[in-house]
Amino acid sequence: MSCLASLACCLCPSPCGCCCGCCPTSKSSTTSRLMYGVMLLVGTVVSALFLTTKVANAVLKSNTICSTIRKVVKLDASKSCVDSDDLQKYFSNFAVYRIFFALACFYLLFMVIMYAVKTSHDPRAKLQNGFWLFKYLALIAITVGAFYIQAGSFETALYGIAITAAWFFIVVQLVLLIDFAHSWNESWVGKMEESDGNGWKCALLFFTFGMFAAAFAIFVVLLVFFTQSGGCSLNKFFIAFTFLAALVVTIISILPKIQDATPTSGLLQSAVVFLYVMYITWSAVSSEPYGPTQNCNVDYQGTNPNGTHAAYSGNNTTSSIVGIVMAFALVMYACVFTASKSQLNKLKGKDGDAERTVLCNSSNESGDDDQRVYDNEQEAVAYSYSFFHFMCMLAALYLMLLITGWTNPQDSLSSDIGKSFTQNWPSVWVKMTSAWVCLLIYLWTLLAPVVLPDREFH
Repeated sequence: MSCLASLACCLCPSPCGCCCGCCPTSKSSTTSRLMYGVMLLVGTVVSALFLTTKVANAVLKSNTICSTIRKVVKLDASKSCVDSDDLQKYFSNFAVYRIFFALACFYLLFMVIMYAVKTSHDPRAKLQNGFWLFKYLALIAITVGAFYIQAGSFETALYGIAITAAWFFIVVQLVLLIDFAHSWNESWVGKMEESDGNGWKCALLFFTFGMFAAAFAIFVVLLVFFTQSGGCSLNKFFIAFTFLAALVVTIISILPKIQDATPTSGLLQSAVVFLYVMYITWSAVSSEPYGPTQNCNVDYQGTNPNGTHAAYSGNNTTSSIVGIVMAFALVMYACVFTASKSQLNKLKGKDGDAERTVLCNSSNESGDDDQRVYDNEQEAVAYSYSFFHFMCMLAALYLMLLITGWTNPQDSLSSDIGKSFTQNWPSVWVKMTSAWVCLLIYLWTLLAPVVLPDREFH
């Protein structure tokens, strides 16, 4: 009964979570972020299901949905919805675009509404931390409405917006990843100094050189499978330049002057950055379109019988699977655990004390032992509400591109549905330039304390 009674929290403005009576005591700032993270997770899972043939066929068997899709994608009346493989592929991407569009609109709306909220006494804070049932219903309504948007220019426009958002998200992810690596290194080095044994030292060395080995393995795989002896010059440049640039930055990170200015910097942070930019490079070359004379993309699974640009169908490639898993892990870290005011200050180049996120806190600061989820933001909010929703919006658009294989929707539905989503060069350059910017940002974090010795950096 306690669980059923606590479901009333979903309808109320109080800072509590659904079925909170069955959960350990926790802060409202933590449970709220987890709930918004669950929204993103649910949207990702539903989108992934739409990519499967069984789900797409099951949905298209409905006469109502088939009739609607016919009008939207301008399908020839002589063709059956279920029998058309091209329509199934298009409908899968069609659904993914609209689900994540709805998520992005939802987060954008809350980003605007929650601007400049200072404490939980602000009426808007009640909307942020409560009314969960109504928020989920609103999200479902936006999603349903998005499915009635005319296909064609909508996908093309959303793709352009998502590409821009993805560039910023990759860079922001690296900033937060560097911060995570610094915290990780500082914690383990401290435990290593306090411990008499070599356990922590061995663990630190294992993860550091393990990540370097993984980065080198990606480098070798890219050279073997994404280049050819007599061509693929651009791929060779992408792979070699990124690897050498990451290697130079790694060497700089262990120079005596850098170590004196920033004792906490070391090989662990460099290994994280090295592996991340090599993964981005792998993702970039996997997004290349089919060339007119040669194919430098081993992940390209389209057909090209007449030398024409065929559609991409590599949704189940290794890079896509690794990308989705890795991206969502980083998304959850960025959106749920690092959207505090200190992280916002880091992005602005300011100092700040990090908020420690506690999922299961045994002490209730409110003093009410019966209240499972208590308000810990009466004096000041624990994180920037607006920035948090901004991060979630970027994450939604980034995941949309990942799940659809970074393919570009073209406004050619009436002539050839099968070519509506194709590989493209803009996605390649977005990934590569973001990888290089990531290296520059990390290089600046190493050089800044030396170049500006009078400033204090954390």
